[in-house]
Amino acid sequence: MERFPPATPGKHLFNDLVLRGNSEIYLTDSLANQVYRFDCRTHTFTALSFPRPLYYPNGITQADDHNTLYVADAFGVLRYDLKTSAALEIDAGPRNTLAGFDGLYWYRGALVGVQNGIGSSRIVEVKLARDGLHVQDLKVLEYRSSHLMLPTTGAIKGSEFYFIENAQIDNFRDDKIVNPAKLEPVRIGVIELRQP
Repeated sequence: MERFPPATPGKHLFNDLVLRGNSEIYLTDSLANQVYRFDCRTHTFTALSFPRPLYYPNGITQADDHNTLYVADAFGVLRYDLKTSAALEIDAGPRNTLAGFDGLYWYRGALVGVQNGIGSSRIVEVKLARDGLHVQDLKVLEYRSSHLMLPTTGAIKGSEFYFIENAQIDNFRDDKIVNPAKLEPVRIGVIELRQP
């Protein structure tokens, strides 16, 4: 195990991350409102630039081409091109929202995510247009059910999305469990994703 401090002072919360090969890690820093590239060889953090300020960046995923990142913050999702360093906001369309993802995953040209920052939590699958910048279709996979008691992080295996149903992070403050008597066994939900 190794430890690497952030390059800047202040509050930090390294949240979600993706690996790009063996030498790069991209991670969200929710409290510093930054996304960093961590170079595994030089052990340095470099902040990525976005067209607008980020607010509580959280979910991050990488497309199959390994050159495109999708980064979620409290207000939406942005696409970041790792070859050109250009970033653009994803257009959700008139009846959708891409705000509040706490966990974001790439699946066959779509984004799968846990939205728990917009009111009632839900799990969605977002089919993107070919340009990767517009929502073509948004399908709600789970919403207002007993399986969504503050869901968070997940993982995809095959065509199934596994996620934590009851993270209980509302019972955690200042690096401590607020009320141990309220802790429950962690539950893992599984949802079948769309087939091509």
